[in-house]
Amino acid sequence: DNPRGPTLRILGAAVAVGTIAWSVYRFVEAAKLKKEQKYCGDRILGQRAHESSRIRSTDSPCIVQMQVLQRDLGSDGKDILKLSQGIVHWKPPPEALEAAKRSLDEMSDIHGYGDDEGCLLLREMISTKLKNENNITNSQVMVTAGANQAFTNVVLATADAQSSIILWPPYYFNHKMAIQMTGGSSTLELGQPDPHTLVPDPWWLEDRIKVKNNKTEKKIAACVLCNPCNPTGVVIPGSILKRFSDICKKNGIWLIVDNTYEYFLYDGARHETVEGPHIINIFSFSKAYGMMGWR
Repeated sequence: DNPRGPTLRILGAAVAVGTIAWSVYRFVEAAKLKKEQKYCGDRILGQRAHESSRIRSTDSPCIVQMQVLQRDLGSDGKDILKLSQGIVHWKPPPEALEAAKRSLDEMSDIHGYGDDEGCLLLREMISTKLKNENNITNSQVMVTAGANQAFTNVVLATADAQSSIILWPPYYFNHKMAIQMTGGSSTLELGQPDPHTLVPDPWWLEDRIKVKNNKTEKKIAACVLCNPCNPTGVVIPGSILKRFSDICKKNGIWLIVDNTYEYFLYDGARHETVEGPHIINIFSFSKAYGMMGWR
């Protein structure tokens, strides 16, 4: 009955509509501002970069994990006995030190690009060593910046991501990491060594090949042996190496043998090698000659 009622209702409706419109305006402006801020932030800071899936699937190095643990426990005043990394206590041979010093002054080409396979003179001397000490007489030699680079090169050259590679536990952790980093995480297989001696079992490999062939599973590209083994120190007998070589040759599988610790022998153990067109032998200066930093 209030004569001003209709007018008040109209004003109320107008205020409500105006309030809604203002709220919508503020929402739109806020969204525009947020978009502009994100654009400016991306231009200044960049969007977050992600590691490759290969790296995300690669184990963290156990040595680094132990270093962190040692640091944390050491800060609490606890005595730590570190067994995670084998570091030799000797220096390079005096002859090597003198030759390195002379080469800086006397070899004019040492500062330039060299052969991709490594210095020819060095390769020739390595070939002589392999012939005299390891009975390896018909293999090509390539020099790399350490055995780990050599192994990574070998994995890249011999296996696709769809192919499987066999490691024998306990294995050298960097071997596994190299396979993971090159895309082989899902196809990496662990063989079964002799439970009493921890020597890799070639008969297990033979049986595994038969199973894979029957099930049409992914082909085994390579079998990796570490002789003597890091971390166990187990030395693989020559007869077992020969058996692995025969199995791999018959089935078109690369046999990769890491001989980094060839001189780390105890209790009369003997280091032996095998050679063939399907075999890749890896050796290292770092441990035997105390040249880890020279890499």
